[in-house]
Amino acid sequence: MQAVAILDEPHLDAMTGGDAALQVELIGLFDTQAALWQRLFTPSAPLHTWRDAAHACKGSAKGLGLWRLADAATVAEDLGREGLKEGPEVQAALATLRAELCLALEALQAMRPRLLAANDA
Repeated sequence: MQAVAILDEPHLDAMTGGDAALQVELIGLFDTQAALWQRLFTPSAPLHTWRDAAHACKGSAKGLGLWRLADAATVAEDLGREGLKEGPEVQAALATLRAELCLALEALQAMRPRLLAANDA
């Protein structure tokens, strides 16, 4: 089985028409949302809070080509929809979601210098 990349750059290019300025803008918007999500992806938050944040994260991740993050968000969202608000399964899902969010942010930040250089060209 082949490992899934953290960021599907061809997907991001397709979604933005290869527009580097748009990609930089979308990454900035994602960064802003991620700062909020990082605080919400905790079992101590109300169930509807982390469930709804996982849903929003899933949609954003799919738009950017962050498939692993989208999958982790789906797992957490599904647990929330089932009404599970605590326990080892929820803790593990939210920990995985936080970890995948960090990896996604790192991957997006690694792209930024190249995108900014493309904008300047």
